[in-house]
Amino acid sequence: MYQTILWEVKEHTALLTLNRPERLNAIDNTMRQELEDVMRKVEADPDIWGLIVTGAGRGFCSGADLKARAEAEQRGESAAQPPLFEPRYYYAVAFSELSKPVIAAINGVTRGAGCNMAWAADFRIASERANFGVNFVERGLMGETSAYYLPRLVGHAVAAEICLLGEPFDAMQAKAWGLVNAVVPHEKLIEEAKALARRLNGKAPLAVRATKVALRRAYAYDAEQFLDLQNAMNAKLRATADTKEAMRAFLEKRAPQFRGE
Repeated sequence: MYQTILWEVKEHTALLTLNRPERLNAIDNTMRQELEDVMRKVEADPDIWGLIVTGAGRGFCSGADLKARAEAEQRGESAAQPPLFEPRYYYAVAFSELSKPVIAAINGVTRGAGCNMAWAADFRIASERANFGVNFVERGLMGETSAYYLPRLVGHAVAAEICLLGEPFDAMQAKAWGLVNAVVPHEKLIEEAKALARRLNGKAPLAVRATKVALRRAYAYDAEQFLDLQNAMNAKLRATADTKEAMRAFLEKRAPQFRGE
C-alpha cells in the first residue's frame, strides 16, 4: 500500500516504520504524503490509542533527501517545493499535534528533519546506536522546528548549543541533556517501546488524549485559562464510560477495563 513506510496496528498501538534504508530513511515527497496519510488515520481511528515510530536499517531519519533533489536538478527537472499540507499533519509537527501519544523509537542516525520529528514526539527511547545532529546551519538554513521544540525540552542554553553549532551528539549525551527518556540496548529498542505503549494503553485513553492536549496548550495559557481548560475537559470526561468504569474499578478494588468510550 505504501512505498516508503511500513504500517501495522495491533492491540491499540500503531507501528510506523520509515522504510527507505538505502537513504537512511531520508524524507522525499512520497514519504511526506504517506506520513500525512497515516497521521490522519491515527487521529481518526478510535481503535488506535497510540503510535510508535522508528526507522528501518541504520537510520531513524537522516533528514530531507537532498541527494534526490540534486539528482532531479541534474536531470533538468524543476526543484519544486514540496506540496503544502494541512499544518497539523505535516511530518515536522504532526507527532505533537496528534491528540494521541507518540513514542519515537530512535534506532540510529537522526539528522535535520529527522530530529524535528523526534523532538515532536511525547516519548523518545533511543538505541545505544542512536546519534543526532540538528545540522541545518551547515546547509545554510535556520533550525526549523527543532528551534521551536528544543527550548521547551531542554532550555535555551542547551538548545542554542545544539541548533547554533549543529554538531552531532550520541544517545548518552541526549540522555544527559534530558532529550530522551531512556537509552536501551539496540536489540531491545522496539520491545521497550511496545512495553511503554502497553503501559499507556492501561490508562483511560480519552483522559490520556486530553492530558496530552493540555500539556501542549500549557505553554500558551496563564493559570486561570488553564483552570478553565481543566474544568471543561473534566466535565466531558466525567460523562464517558471509561471514567465511570474507573470509579467502579476503584470501589471494587480491581483493575479497570477501558474501552476508549
